[in-house]
Amino acid sequence: MALAAMLGVVSFPAVSHGADDEEVRQGLPGRRISGASRLPSSACAQNAEPLVAIVPETNLGKTAVDKPTLWLSVPDVASSKQLEFYLFDSQDDIIYQTTVMVEPTTDLVGLDLSTMANAPTLEVNSRYRWAASIVCNPDNRSENISVEGWVDRVAASSMEDHILWYDRLGLLVEQLQTQPQNQDVLSQWQRLMASARLEQIVPLSVDASSVDVTSTGES
Repeated sequence: MALAAMLGVVSFPAVSHGADDEEVRQGLPGRRISGASRLPSSACAQNAEPLVAIVPETNLGKTAVDKPTLWLSVPDVASSKQLEFYLFDSQDDIIYQTTVMVEPTTDLVGLDLSTMANAPTLEVNSRYRWAASIVCNPDNRSENISVEGWVDRVAASSMEDHILWYDRLGLLVEQLQTQPQNQDVLSQWQRLMASARLEQIVPLSVDASSVDVTSTGES
């Protein structure tokens, strides 16, 4: 737990994999929305907007991509801040970590594993936990704004496209960046956010200038 406290994230016991698990239906452990009461007293965020892991209400989304993009809705930070990203395997061991920057103009951050140096390939029929923390005060990690989500890597042929949360989400963000006024795309985005009960806290319109898809050097 000492390591978890230092990182600003929480360690969980390993969760068994299986689409019919009662635990999955009820929701996996972890905070996908940073609590307002946990926002730091320092000048990290300009307002009370939380950091959000854009995942379903159960905390678990699926992907058919071996190196998917994981999405965050970020608060309006007062200045450029470090964001620490961690990926855990089914035994809750850290298998990857890196740091990227969050800028004041950013609404959505895409953590693109395919562009991150040395990022692992997600194995089919495996479940992973991921966590992200905005470092508000490097001298006091208790002020980190942190969230967590889960991802199941599945075979493409085993799932209907609309069930592949991360893949559908990424496609909609891409379409919104190029067609921000397209009402059909906007409606699909808003319905997806509503299905996850995130429509009150995630931006319901997106343009290219407010989206930052990350790439990193060595982790």
